[in-house]
Amino acid sequence: MRNIENKKIVGNKASHVRDYGNEPYFVKKANKSKAFLEKNGFPQELLKKINNNSRLSR
Repeated sequence: MRNIENKKIVGNKASHVRDYGNEPYFVKKANKSKAFLEKNGFPQELLKKINNNSRLSR
């Protein structure tokens, strides 16, 4: 049996990761995606696939 007390716990420190949420490139891409979905809607083929594979529908 392993001794868990001797294991070193390594945590992920993501404090050095930069937030790109407000970068112009990503804002522009998100706006294009929203406009496309508003205009065309979500593809029915994907909705059928999602509904068929959903765990909730079983």
